[in-house]
Amino acid sequence: MRALYISIAYTLAVVMPAASLKAQIVDYASLSEAFGEPITTSVTGKPQRASEAPASVTIITSDEIARSPARNVPDLLKAQVGVDVNRWTAGQSDVSIRGGVQTYNARLLVLVDGRQVYLDHYGMTNWNLLGVQLDEIQQIELVRGPASALFGFNAASGVVNIVTKRLSADARFTARLEGGTHGYARLSATAVLPLTSRIGLRVSAGHQEEDERRIPARLYQPPVTRGVGADQLSATVFMQAGTGTSIELNGGLSGNRQLEFLPSQILTEQRFRNQTLGVLVNHDTPWGSLNARSYTNWLQADYGVTTPVTDPYSAVADLRAKNRISVTTGSALVRLGAIGSARVGLEYRDNQLSSERLYSTRIGYKVAALSGMVDLHPTDRITVTGAARVDRLWLEQGGAILMPQIDPASAYNRTITPVSFNVASSIQVGEEGRLRLNGGRGLQLPSLIDLGLHVAIPAPDVPVPVYLVGDPRLLPVVVDSVEAGYSHSFASGLRLDATLFYTQVDRLIASPGGAVDVTLVFTPEPIAAARFANVGSYTSHGVELSASGRIQSKIGWSANYSLARIDETIPANRDAAYYALFPKAATPRHRANITGDYADDVWSAAVVAHLATSSRQSSFLPDTNLISVKVPTSVSVDAKLTRALGRGAEIYVASENLTKARGVYSSPIPADRRVRLGLSARL
Repeated sequence: MRALYISIAYTLAVVMPAASLKAQIVDYASLSEAFGEPITTSVTGKPQRASEAPASVTIITSDEIARSPARNVPDLLKAQVGVDVNRWTAGQSDVSIRGGVQTYNARLLVLVDGRQVYLDHYGMTNWNLLGVQLDEIQQIELVRGPASALFGFNAASGVVNIVTKRLSADARFTARLEGGTHGYARLSATAVLPLTSRIGLRVSAGHQEEDERRIPARLYQPPVTRGVGADQLSATVFMQAGTGTSIELNGGLSGNRQLEFLPSQILTEQRFRNQTLGVLVNHDTPWGSLNARSYTNWLQADYGVTTPVTDPYSAVADLRAKNRISVTTGSALVRLGAIGSARVGLEYRDNQLSSERLYSTRIGYKVAALSGMVDLHPTDRITVTGAARVDRLWLEQGGAILMPQIDPASAYNRTITPVSFNVASSIQVGEEGRLRLNGGRGLQLPSLIDLGLHVAIPAPDVPVPVYLVGDPRLLPVVVDSVEAGYSHSFASGLRLDATLFYTQVDRLIASPGGAVDVTLVFTPEPIAAARFANVGSYTSHGVELSASGRIQSKIGWSANYSLARIDETIPANRDAAYYALFPKAATPRHRANITGDYADDVWSAAVVAHLATSSRQSSFLPDTNLISVKVPTSVSVDAKLTRALGRGAEIYVASENLTKARGVYSSPIPADRRVRLGLSARL
């Protein structure tokens, strides 16, 4: 019977022709209300209940976002099981799944409504360039485990898909003003305007400022530290173009300035400017749905913008680069009668980076991919899912070659054809239990910087010039993962979930660190080259436990715990820290989160407690030596108290790290306590 209900809902929400702006291709809010739980498309590419997805998936709803004391997406993710969030500086955060976090973590793919916001130049996510405000988010879908078979390269360990709210028949306006300690200020606004019965517009904008944290005196001090500044502007036009057809046109501008640790762990100030423009077309038919998307992201990244040439790190930190990525995708989701569905997809992407500090003026690659998914229901209680993807990548370079020429031009004329896959089974146990078994392979591409950087570095102890260079021979990182999970829902509303996982990450890519491992090259004069390299592997295995429920109707709670054991094999780091990569030391063994919330007609409150055991992170000293810094075990508390001021307005006070735990951000820079006061209005 449950399968019949889901089939009917799928038909109503996805296949039934749409007549107005009220009828969206996937109406997450309506489906979630109908089933009493969030609906996700981030596991198989089709709508399904989060509890029945054949992978470890967590949905953070708009109601949870509104109650939470978190002020950005990484803070929201931090409270979830199996997630490590390192806030290295006030503006720079990295998010990893099941351990192995590193700066510019490249194995988590971040999307906004299915559009990549992951930055390919360095293989990273700048969380201040998302282009969305918290108030316009419908839900955040977090998939733990490889998802490259559905999303392609760089969804190697997981996916974060941020889904924004759809249009309504009525105009809406939301504004938020916040101020707080440490120079914190934020202003954001979102307007939704139905222009006609078939055309609507959403516009959002935001500005944020914040002071940088205090860097310990013994660590390297950047010459200038100006704090965080971020601006965002985006717009989307929704059009109902006919029976069962919708079109979305979207564009945005965003920029920010912030202090960051580079992958080498050098601390320097960066400035980013990003533009995006795209179109999405959905068309429903009696047999399924068709989807086509095309978008382009333009990035200008300026590194070391405040580093003078007299600084010992200026040669490595100074980089000006422009990156353009254009992506075109198409897919068809087909219903296979009562037994399930199938999905086939095509993708083409063109990714180009230009800079005066590359092997040549321009390096890049083109990728063509074919993917497929089958989701079968042989019985009402068993679901079997399989997905596979084949990518064909062509690496290339062009323009003037920067001297000295270390590699032949032919080294950049290569192709690779990797395969990623996922297999899973979901089995209903009794009326309210569900067993999940799944495994998969994900892939992380070398970034364009990994492949083609070319900068001189100071090395007074080396008798010949030394250059930090990319390597066109780098291979993709391979992430293999298996997991088994069981979830159970009780009539009282209590829900329990347990997952055992094992992940192996091979061919890790790393940047040269403190001790420089160089290779002598004749060009024809002798020089020494320190390269980005595939340096080893690590495994992560452990358990994830979570529980949630409600006490009466006004009080909710949740708790989770994760244990991750990391074993690494990085031969180059046995005698010295040749590469700035330490997955075992950087991962806390134990993490736990407890959340409680209360809401009535006037007041609402939320408290989140975080526990993380000790870890070690790396940073440079003023004399250019890389050291390991102990981050102590931390217990921190975040809280938010809100009072309604009448219809659509509220005032609140929120804080993070009330306990002033120094290690709560898992960074060499100690954490502090930050408090903010806010006012929001909805019209």
